[in-house]
Amino acid sequence: MSRISFGVWAAMVFILVPLAGAQSYTITDLGALPGDSLSVPYAMNNEGAVVGFSEPQGSNSRHAFLWTQTGGMRDLGTLAGDSTSIAYGINDSGEVVGYSSSTDASHAFTWTASGGMQELVSSAGSSWAMAINESGEVVGAYSPNGELDTHAFLWTKAQGVRDLGSLGGSSSAWAINASGEVVGYSYTMPNERTVHGFRWTEAGGMQDLGVLSGGVDSLAFAINESGEIFGVSNTSRRGDDQAAFWTESGGWHSLGLGSDSSIRAVNGSGELVGCSLYGVRALLWTSENHGQLLDELIPPNSGWLLFAGYAINKSGQIAAYGTINGAAHAALLTPTN
Repeated sequence: MSRISFGVWAAMVFILVPLAGAQSYTITDLGALPGDSLSVPYAMNNEGAVVGFSEPQGSNSRHAFLWTQTGGMRDLGTLAGDSTSIAYGINDSGEVVGYSSSTDASHAFTWTASGGMQELVSSAGSSWAMAINESGEVVGAYSPNGELDTHAFLWTKAQGVRDLGSLGGSSSAWAINASGEVVGYSYTMPNERTVHGFRWTEAGGMQDLGVLSGGVDSLAFAINESGEIFGVSNTSRRGDDQAAFWTESGGWHSLGLGSDSSIRAVNGSGELVGCSLYGVRALLWTSENHGQLLDELIPPNSGWLLFAGYAINKSGQIAAYGTINGAAHAALLTPTN
């Protein structure tokens, strides 16, 4: 959110019902690939295209999908020799990133309508691509030279794979903004459980974002164009995870959304989506209405129970995951007012 400071909302309490003037949404079941029963969305672009994975009931043979309003759900397949794939990111040009895997290794990929699926990091033991910006810069994690530890990476067409390092142990990058700022998380020492969110910039390298006051861990999942960072940190103990945001001037602040809450995505208007109430209810956070359950903003008696919001675009459309008529499916929420 480019012009709104999140510091003033640090002590806001989660509101379980919509307020007067709150947004409402229609909801579209994105279904699953033919023969599958489950689908999960992970990202969406400003055109409303959604990516994620679909899989049969009781099977791990999941495939990455691309869903569009005109084409429905498309199977993106896998790289040669692999059996499963997941799509984690998409930009407005329709470039998709994710990973394809076999029993031995995972392989970061990019996918385009014209070129299909291409391996991104051919020299790594395993690799995963998590996000792509409008310039085509890709971030994720890989095992350099087949090491057990993973390192966050930045891939560009000009330079290829760039190792972003770590805070001491394994690291993974989860998001990148238009300015090339990267966020993710890293273990602070090898074989150590403590994990901290990080921000990486060209000028400053990898910066440890620390934790909420009295906390132990943090994870950074999203960043806006102003450099404000969103994710989760705990307070006095592990297990008391709190949806939180980080700013250069103030560090981490809780959004007041309760235990086991997390923010997964932010759009240019400062709307946030994630999950709360012990991680099993999808939420929307706005500066006007603060925290609201997405179930309360869709038509009543729709049959949907929404567990998590994963992406939100500039139009306010939300990619969410929930159940409808006993099936666990990806859903697209579209604002009605």
